Amino acid sequence: MQIPNDELHRRLGGGIPSGSLIFIEGDRGTGKSIFSQRLAYGFLKNDIQVSYVSTQLTTPEFINQMESLGYSVIPFLTKRKLLFVSLYPLLSSVSKRGRFLPRFLSEERLWEKDVIIIDSLPSILPPKIDEETLRKFTEHLKKLSALNKAIILTANPSDLDSSVLSILEEITTMLIRLQVKVFGGDLKNSATIVKYNNAMGVFQKVIPFRVEPKAGFIVEIAAVV
Repeated sequence: MQIPNDELHRRLGGGIPSGSLIFIEGDRGTGKSIFSQRLAYGFLKNDIQVSYVSTQLTTPEFINQMESLGYSVIPFLTKRKLLFVSLYPLLSSVSKRGRFLPRFLSEERLWEKDVIIIDSLPSILPPKIDEETLRKFTEHLKKLSALNKAIILTANPSDLDSSVLSILEEITTMLIRLQVKVFGGDLKNSATIVKYNNAMGVFQKVIPFRVEPKAGFIVEIAAVV
C-alpha cells in the first residue's frame, strides 16, 4: 500500500498483512471514507486488486473524488483491477436494507479481489440484526480473511447497536478510531490504532493527518494529543 511521498505506509508498520480484518470507526466528518480511499489507492498501486463498495457515492462521484485527491482510478477500473460497487440510492429504504444482506454475501464477484472495502457497513446491515444473521456475517468475514484477503469496514459507531459494535471490534485484527481534535488552535484529524494484531513492524499509535486537493492524504509530522 506504499505510494510516493506518503508516510502512511511507514506509520502503519510497513504495510497491512494479508488476511487482515480492519475496522475504521469514527463520527461523521472524521475521514473514514478518505482513509479507506487512500488505502484502496495504495493497494492498487502495488498491484493488489480491490473491491470497493460505497453506500454514499455513485460511480462518477467516486471517480471525481479520487481524481480530486490525485488518486486516479480510471486505469484500474478499465483493467478490472478495481471493482467499484455503488449501493446509492439502492439502500435508501429500511425494507430494502432488511432483505439485502443475504444477497450481498452471495455475490461472488464482489469477494474475488484481494482486498474488499465496505464504506460504510451500517447501511448494508438490517436495522435490527438478529444473532443468527450477525453470526453468518462475521463467519463470512473470517472465512475471507482465512483466504488471505484483507477486509476493510468503516462505520459511525452511533449507527450500530452497542452489542453489534462490540462483536465487530472483537473479531477485527486491526481497529482504527478516527477523531477530529483541536491542536495548536486548529482542528486536526487523527487516527488512533486501538488494536493491530500481526503488525509487520513498529507502528505509530496516533497518526495525525490532513487532506489536500491533488496531494491526497498527508500524514502530519506533529503529534496530536
